[in-house]
Amino acid sequence: MRTYYECLPCFVNQALGALKNCDATSDQTMKTMRSVFCELADIDYEAPPPVTAQKIHRMISKIVGNKDPYAHQKQHFNQFAVELLASVKKTLDLKQDIFSVKVKLAIAANIIDFGKNNNLCENDVLSCFEKAKEVPLDSVALAGLKESIHDADSILFLCDNAGEIVFDRFLIEEMPFKKVICAVRGAPVINDATLDDAHATRLTEIVRVISNGSDAPGTVLEDCSPEFRQTFDGADVIIAKGQGNFETLSCITNKKIYFLFQVKCPVVGRDTGYPVGSFLILDNQSRNNSGVIEGSRLNKMEL
Repeated sequence: MRTYYECLPCFVNQALGALKNCDATSDQTMKTMRSVFCELADIDYEAPPPVTAQKIHRMISKIVGNKDPYAHQKQHFNQFAVELLASVKKTLDLKQDIFSVKVKLAIAANIIDFGKNNNLCENDVLSCFEKAKEVPLDSVALAGLKESIHDADSILFLCDNAGEIVFDRFLIEEMPFKKVICAVRGAPVINDATLDDAHATRLTEIVRVISNGSDAPGTVLEDCSPEFRQTFDGADVIIAKGQGNFETLSCITNKKIYFLFQVKCPVVGRDTGYPVGSFLILDNQSRNNSGVIEGSRLNKMEL
């Protein structure tokens, strides 16, 4: 997905949010924001938004000297998600299709995104989970995902955010997880999950977890490690969590990719044809040559 003019305020807000988290001085903030505006003045609109976001967060790290501004939030929401999952398990109806429930929960957890909402709090997450309870998944989209997982010999699961990764693990437990390799970011960026988060949430206890070698808040293949690209190329099915992974991989049509995420901005809503707040299971190969998404291959849950 390309970058649009409407993305510019989001880049500015991301930078300000990260600087606030760093307790940056006035001078550091001024210097960083000057660099951000210079970058935005010469932005490549054909590149996906995470490419520019990567540059901005590198600027912050260099100028302020803080390589992980969201370290505290990641630790907090990993623990919060563990506690939330324990609570959710107590209310599960075993008569339901557990796979569909876990898919829904994994998408609900995608709300834990400080790139979009730097002021995210526990109540925001609880509210999202509560509203998601009553909305059914689209049977066609779900069946396609389930069938692809069953038929695949190798599955690459691309994680997105810390906290969210707890519910990714819960979903993966319902898969033939010996077929699954998970990938996380190669270095801290916003609150995206890294190997530290995979260890902290015990994801590494059930599947092999690799770093993608990149600090972009998405999957920019040309910026990823050779090991990751080899795994990506060899996977029969790729399950990509989060809007950033959609933005960077939605143009790929030669791989079977399922995107599981919430639509968090009007630009992505326009690109997918679904309003902000929708929950999507999106099969990339259902895009036709004009880039239009076939509605029958989507799952929409409006919050």
